[in-house]
Amino acid sequence: MIKTLKKKVIFTSMIAITILLVVLLGAVNVVNAWSNHQETENLLEFLSRLETSGDRPDWMHDGSENGPPPLPEGETRDPEEDQAPPIGEKRDSFDGGKGRGFMAEPLTENDWRAAVYFTVRVRDGSVSDVDLTRISSVSEDEARAYGEQALAKGASGSLDSFRYTTAEAEDGSKVIVFLENSSRRNAVLRVAALSALAGIAGWGLMLLLVVLLSKKAVAPIAANMERQRQFVTDAGHELKTPIAIIRANTEAMELISGKTKWSKNIADQVTRLSDLTQNLLMLARADGAPRAGSLEPVDFTAIVEDTARMFQEPMALRGLGLEARVAGNCLLKGNRDQLSTLVSILFDNAVKYAAGDSTLLLRLEQEEKKLLLQLENDCDRLPDCPPDQLFDRFYRGDAARTQTSGGFGIGLSAARVIVQQHRGRITAAYQGQHRIVFTVTLPV
Repeated sequence: MIKTLKKKVIFTSMIAITILLVVLLGAVNVVNAWSNHQETENLLEFLSRLETSGDRPDWMHDGSENGPPPLPEGETRDPEEDQAPPIGEKRDSFDGGKGRGFMAEPLTENDWRAAVYFTVRVRDGSVSDVDLTRISSVSEDEARAYGEQALAKGASGSLDSFRYTTAEAEDGSKVIVFLENSSRRNAVLRVAALSALAGIAGWGLMLLLVVLLSKKAVAPIAANMERQRQFVTDAGHELKTPIAIIRANTEAMELISGKTKWSKNIADQVTRLSDLTQNLLMLARADGAPRAGSLEPVDFTAIVEDTARMFQEPMALRGLGLEARVAGNCLLKGNRDQLSTLVSILFDNAVKYAAGDSTLLLRLEQEEKKLLLQLENDCDRLPDCPPDQLFDRFYRGDAARTQTSGGFGIGLSAARVIVQQHRGRITAAYQGQHRIVFTVTLPV
């Protein structure tokens, strides 16, 4: 039970951590990609305005990239004029006041000098000339081909590693600016790869920490469960003495005064209380994990056959038949006493709640590395609850039926605990309107 609880704590914690990392790193990458896209679009607009406007900034020196224009003889340049303007301040009308992503700094001469691009001029719907002064990796024929593709594709978009936009020039022609964008795209991919590696490393580290701390996290719950189990065990043993005294006194009273309806009621309730005590003790024992030394090779076939023989008389009293299909030599490693209790619980439940004069179907078979045990019985009326709820402690699907049969809602809960202790699985399923099937799967 504690191991199951630890696994649930680890699983839940790692789901929360995974969601947090995915959302956080995803947001970082989305913002980074969006910011790079905005920078590219701003730079493209900046370049297209430079290439289409006849009014150039001073540092362009009539379109030359060799630096600012010479000063008249005798004048000196203020060094501050060559520096980038303060953040958020326009340098000239070409900056347009647009920032880069979340940055408020306008585009400047440095951005222009760092940009790798070429331009294609279009007149009368066809490429007239190209300008390759700002790029060396593209030939004139390739530039013209890119221009033709851009004309066919649209006013702006992407072609191979280039991002392009089209602008109207003052002379009526169109200028298509192709900006080499692979460096920005690679930067986005690098950030994505690094964030993925950081996320995986962080996830692994958090998994290690959660595993190390999970034992401490469930320690109070484990201690409380152990105290509860010990209380049930102690209370069960303490109740045995007064129950035995009440039973003995009732029998003595009946010997002296004869049986009456009151003595019969007392005897019936004492029997019921004794059965409840035995069930509570059985549940407490099932809650305790089997010790490593108590696990041994067990002939599960023999356990099932012996238990079936033990219930022959109760089945005969209710007119029940048994159809058994039990495979031989079904061996597994487990606790013999707990496995015997498991099969007894299933038979006891089937005999109590089976419809009179019906037939129980018992099946035991081995499938690869697991054993499959099934017990089916017809019911006068199926429980008004989902099948899984039958394994809840003290749950009764039909209170009237339970009172009649003497059930306490403990047996199936104990069966589930025993199966879990043996790393198996137990399920219930309804077939049709009157048949219920219990299936136990145990690893070999």
